[in-house]
Amino acid sequence: MADRITALHAARQNNITAMDGILAAAGVNDLTAEQQAEYDRLRAEDDRLTANIDRETDMERRRAASARPIAPLPGAASRTVPAQAEQKLEAGVRFARLTQAVAATRGVGGMAAICAHAEKTWGSSFAMQAADNMQESVDVQGGFLVDTDYSTDLIAALTPAVAVRKMGAVSVPMPKGNLSTRKQTGTSSASWVGERQPIKTSAPTGGNVLLKAKKLAGLVPITNDLLRYNSIQTDQFVRNDIVTQMALAEDQQFIRGQGSDYAPSGLRYLAAAANVISATAAVSVQSVRNDLGSMRLRLANNNIPMLAPGYIINPTVAEFLSQLQTATGALAFPEMSEGRIGSYRYAVTTSVPSNLGDKGNASELYFADFAQIMIGDALQTTLAVSTEASYIDNEGQTRSAFQNDETLVRVIEAVDLGSRYDAAIAVLTGAVWFPGAVAGQ
Repeated sequence: MADRITALHAARQNNITAMDGILAAAGVNDLTAEQQAEYDRLRAEDDRLTANIDRETDMERRRAASARPIAPLPGAASRTVPAQAEQKLEAGVRFARLTQAVAATRGVGGMAAICAHAEKTWGSSFAMQAADNMQESVDVQGGFLVDTDYSTDLIAALTPAVAVRKMGAVSVPMPKGNLSTRKQTGTSSASWVGERQPIKTSAPTGGNVLLKAKKLAGLVPITNDLLRYNSIQTDQFVRNDIVTQMALAEDQQFIRGQGSDYAPSGLRYLAAAANVISATAAVSVQSVRNDLGSMRLRLANNNIPMLAPGYIINPTVAEFLSQLQTATGALAFPEMSEGRIGSYRYAVTTSVPSNLGDKGNASELYFADFAQIMIGDALQTTLAVSTEASYIDNEGQTRSAFQNDETLVRVIEAVDLGSRYDAAIAVLTGAVWFPGAVAGQ
């Protein structure tokens, strides 16, 4: 069933591409008789494919709703959850439940088995949502494709955990895996004119931001005990494990990633060259204030809108600034206890290193208008599971999912990062800012 739905979607996309080609060839001119005839044929074919997709999708939901429950994992409690009012769940919990359903069935039995497990564990309402938002993937990645609704739930859980998302970067959908939009590289200007004198024309200079989906894959081991004894605590545990894995990878790449065909460029390499400045070598209260001011001026002097401005810093720098004292013994930045540096919010993350420079004791600071930072989200996540695969844990040891009674979940999402203004990001490098860096403190 899922194979037919996927094939129908592919055929419809090819059909629409052919229709676009006819219109592009005609340009501003009317279609020729031959072009019009071919366009009408393709339009009729699109109507037919759309009707077939609707029919197959409806049948898929009906199959899932009528499927018999699968056998539970050994030791699992035998129970069925009756129909109930939809719960208000924390961000990411619905995605975690979907992950557990895939893991518990091990992908055997396809969507019908997953929906049957979901209905047995969390009720019919959740099972119907799962049926509407998942399909079996037939591409080389395999597994199950989670569509917009549940992928958005995962992004909502990632937002407070990823510094760039937390600071207000805008998530923009990439439904076809890429997005091209305009960016501004300069400003327009106005001028004073006399009576009957022509007004000089000017327009902002610009370019294109091309967001192209980059694949981020994470492996999340889940102990089978959790899958046997389900509870809201289990949902949160699975959610936290997935978010931790994906958030760390996003944070590191979104901030300092150099970018490639396979990974996004981070803030460090999206920043205009003129906006990358060096910290003052001699550290003092005044030099710190001056360096922070220099970062802000890089944006202000380029007329950046400053809709969601703020800093991203390392924990060591945050501790330094929170302890920094003036000559009178007063705190230089008392507002840090309220989540601000001066008038601007800040986020703290170890994804900004503190071991840079020749002596390994320097860090970087980032200041940006995060409303100009775009995160392209394809809003499609792929889930796959294995009880036999091996993986490398945080200590570098190879572990077997089978030997450790675990289910290994592979989560794949597609994202990219871009900026609408070249000068929306400022970077301060070589900041030797750590507690005790200022003499006498």
